[in-house]
Amino acid sequence: MSHTASSTDDLYLGIDVGGTDVKIGLVNAGGTLIDSHRTPTPELGSPERVFAFAIDYADKQLSKLGLQSEQLKAVGLAVPGVLDTEQYVLREVVNLPGWLGVKLLDTLCAASQLPSAVVNDANSAAYAEHSLRKLDRQSLALVTLGTGIGSGVVIAGNPHGGDHGCAGELGHIAVDFGPDAIKCTCGSSGHLESYAGARGVVARLRKAIELIDQESLPKSLMGKTITPRDIASAAESGHAISRNVIIDTGRFVGRAIGMIGQVADPAVVLLGGAMTFGGDDTEVGRQFIQAVRDSVTATTLVQVGGNIKIEFATLGNNAGMLGAAMVAKQTVS
Repeated sequence: MSHTASSTDDLYLGIDVGGTDVKIGLVNAGGTLIDSHRTPTPELGSPERVFAFAIDYADKQLSKLGLQSEQLKAVGLAVPGVLDTEQYVLREVVNLPGWLGVKLLDTLCAASQLPSAVVNDANSAAYAEHSLRKLDRQSLALVTLGTGIGSGVVIAGNPHGGDHGCAGELGHIAVDFGPDAIKCTCGSSGHLESYAGARGVVARLRKAIELIDQESLPKSLMGKTITPRDIASAAESGHAISRNVIIDTGRFVGRAIGMIGQVADPAVVLLGGAMTFGGDDTEVGRQFIQAVRDSVTATTLVQVGGNIKIEFATLGNNAGMLGAAMVAKQTVS
């Protein structure tokens, strides 16, 4: 959805690069999306081509909207992977060949000829949600649930990447220290992603149903492939085992959030990504987030668990793009 802009508005360009798509948006100073575009990443490939495409898009859209090029004040880039927050170089990234080792901030500044910023995509999304809520100097963590589990962190009003670019690697916080802890794909054991990532949720569901009469299962759970969405659908229709798997997932997520709470003590923690079990729109989604809240309360000091506001994120797929633009605004504020 696009909104109009006036000739007096300062505007910022947000670029959100993923392995599949590049999302580009013009954003005003209040964080409202004026116009946006999406294009397949492989068609562009290199950082230089992505940046050139984004700047060209901005120039054309400004002209189309009857706005002046001088209204574009800064450009922000959100990227996945481990971002060196000193050199603004990706040290590790999946599905972006040709991006490792490139000095992204220097390259973006050269392409745009404007003040520029580079930020990890999870932190960018967290900053967008933070800006939306007008939290000022308060802190926020955004937990993204899907195939993997990540987290963006805003500390005292600023995106926080950490000294090694790994702040917010919530998926690799250990939530099970027992001898039977599940092995993580990273090589360690007991990590949150093994229990509450999409594959972990499906694996726990399969283990829970392997000893029961398969003909009693909901149709959505009878196929060879089962997804978290299938589990949520079965739970919503009354399947108790599916519901229990989702509640347990909430408990595991809550343990990890409790650890963030004790270390960073954020005012707000948001749950986003593709696996929120329907979110606030379904009873199962509401039960899931309540299990998260209960787990946080049970594993933290009352001053922490009793004060963290835990909610679902609201900006969806636009968060990274919006956050990149708002971080760019920070560079000229």
